[in-house]
Amino acid sequence: MTHAHRVLRAGASVMVFSDWRQLPVITSALQAAGFTWRGIVVWDKTEGVRPQKGRFRQQSEFIIWGSKGKWHSADGPVLPGVYRHSVTAGGPKVHTTGKPVPLMADLITVCPSGTVLDPFAGSGSAGLATIRSGRLFVGCEREETYFNVACERLSNTA
Repeated sequence: MTHAHRVLRAGASVMVFSDWRQLPVITSALQAAGFTWRGIVVWDKTEGVRPQKGRFRQQSEFIIWGSKGKWHSADGPVLPGVYRHSVTAGGPKVHTTGKPVPLMADLITVCPSGTVLDPFAGSGSAGLATIRSGRLFVGCEREETYFNVACERLSNTA
C-alpha cells in the first residue's frame, strides 16, 4: 500500500477487498501507508456462495475505501453502501478470489478521472470495467497464470 500511495496523485481513491478476518489489519495498513480511511462498503455475493452447515453463510466481502489526502469530490451522486452481485455476474469466475466485472464497474465510478491502477489485478476484472468505461488501466499481477488470463481477457475488449 505504501508503494501505491507513492505513485497515486492527490485525491486518488483507494479500495481494498477483505473478508471479516483481515478487516482490522487492512484498515490499519491503509492508514499506515498514508491514506485517509473513509469507510467500508459491503459486497453481498448473494446466496450462491458455498454454504457451511451449522454456520452463517460467508456471503459478503468488505471494501475498505479511502483517499490519498482530501476526497476528490463532494459533488458526485449518493452511492449505496451495499452492492449485490453474484460472484459469476457478467461471466464465469476465472480466479479464486475473482470479482465480477459489474461490481468493479460500479466501484470505479468513485475514482477521479484518469488512469485506474490495480496492483493486484488477478484475472483483470477491474481492467475490463475500466477499459469499457473508456478509461486507461494499469494492472500488476505476480502470478504468471493469472497475468496471462488477464492479458487475454483485456485484449478481447478492443
